[in-house]
Amino acid sequence: ARATAMSPDVRLPPPSETTRNSGGTRAREATSKSTSGGASASRRSSGKANGGTAANASSVARGATARSATAMSHASTKNTTSAKPTGRQPLSAVPTGDATGRFCFEKLSAVVNLPEKWCACCRGPHLRGAKPHPRLTITQRALANAGPVSAFATAYANSSLPAEKNSGDFGGAPQIRWRQPRWPGPASDFAVATWLPVFVEGCRVTMEPQRMIAIEGTKQIIQAHDYYTILPLIPQLVPHLRAALNTSNPPAVAAALEIVSLLLTEFDGAVDVLLECDGFRRLLPTPNTLSNCTVKVRVGYRTKIVGGEQKRLDVIIHETLSLMAEKGGARGLRLIKSYVPTFDPGRPVLGVDDGWGRRKSAGR
Repeated sequence: ARATAMSPDVRLPPPSETTRNSGGTRAREATSKSTSGGASASRRSSGKANGGTAANASSVARGATARSATAMSHASTKNTTSAKPTGRQPLSAVPTGDATGRFCFEKLSAVVNLPEKWCACCRGPHLRGAKPHPRLTITQRALANAGPVSAFATAYANSSLPAEKNSGDFGGAPQIRWRQPRWPGPASDFAVATWLPVFVEGCRVTMEPQRMIAIEGTKQIIQAHDYYTILPLIPQLVPHLRAALNTSNPPAVAAALEIVSLLLTEFDGAVDVLLECDGFRRLLPTPNTLSNCTVKVRVGYRTKIVGGEQKRLDVIIHETLSLMAEKGGARGLRLIKSYVPTFDPGRPVLGVDDGWGRRKSAGR
């Protein structure tokens, strides 16, 4: 018998124990042992009769049968794991909605029925192929960013404000009339901590007479009380002033800057409170974006002229920033320059019909 016969008692390791080489180390060791064992057995049985030769032949046949069965099992396993589907199932192409009713698409689905494109100008769907909208004006953009209804507007609609318009304001009478005779003076029971933030929040209302009541009421409350009453309330006023500035609506921006200028003018310590509560950083971004706006807005209600006294918005912004830089010192100027790089307190804004810049000579 030849030495290539394999003993039937030797078993190859399972495929999981082999390495990336052909057969693996353990498989080669098992094969070498079986080969040496088969050679020694053939030498011992070489002197025997034909019965030994028949036994060797049967063992070779059994080994070949086992190897062929193992190879077939491996081939069937490989074919089963690497089998690919014959055809691809089509995915749903119709958008669906989830349990909450929100519009969504299925994963890996072909999107064919897209909704209309969202339009930032009209705040809704925009038809495909239609002409784009023209650029929004400052007033239209301000109306889009107006935000929720203020507490001042709600109180005005409910007639619960402590002040109202003085319809008979002739001959220098005040523009608003308070419901109590001594309001909002310090000798009365007027709740300054409650109503001052409400009036300041009303500065972003642009409709008349709400705007006039909010501005004049804020001025009278601030001027009627002292240092110790108003300064602790400034951190509560900054969010409302910031909301009015963020609307980018020129009347609201002008009203907010007018209140800031009044606080800095009436109280010397107001700038320190603004710096401590980070008021400069929260109020300066919008003046930077509108520093070149030439829209005229109404300022103050003292002058009895049709339409009120009007001034350009860039002039109002420059005046307020100059006052903030003067009161804030080096720190205030550094903060202003970090947000408004083009600001120069020594260079006035060239305006028209507002007293700024070079006037025309009388001969022209």
